[in-house]
Amino acid sequence: MIAATQSNHPLAAVSKPGEPMTLESACMRLRAAQMRVTKPRIAILGTLFRHQSPVSIEQMHQDLANKSCDLVTVYRCLAAFESIGLVRRSFLHNGTSLYELATGCAPNYHVVCKTCGKTEQIEAFSVTGVEQTLVERGYTQLSHLVEFFGVCPPCQQTSARNATPAIPDNRV
Repeated sequence: MIAATQSNHPLAAVSKPGEPMTLESACMRLRAAQMRVTKPRIAILGTLFRHQSPVSIEQMHQDLANKSCDLVTVYRCLAAFESIGLVRRSFLHNGTSLYELATGCAPNYHVVCKTCGKTEQIEAFSVTGVEQTLVERGYTQLSHLVEFFGVCPPCQQTSARNATPAIPDNRV
């Protein structure tokens, strides 16, 4: 399974393009959006920085070492972060939302296995031509969501090994 998202939110580019996002620059983005920088928000951002791939809200909540905030706060903070373009949301094939930092660089696209849930980053591709066409047609505030779903090679091999061979029908 593959999942990927990109947000073209106007505040998503507060950092300079190509410049890696830091916790400090993420807090600057919060302030630029006139949001307070609170301990729970910093803890949630810290969790996002520690993960190399998209992560579920429940996993983030479990990862908060000192349980600095409850699950509802994690949901609310991520909704606020997404509204200002600080995080990108993607989905598993079962509908579970996953979140990752929106670094302002090229979007991170992922392939996620439907069987084992392994997430692997894939090479980004451009949708600039499509976006330009939509702008020419009068659309504004564009964003897009791209999702891919599949089964990874190791899971395919496991499935093939565990498959029961068909019993031949010798009746004539």
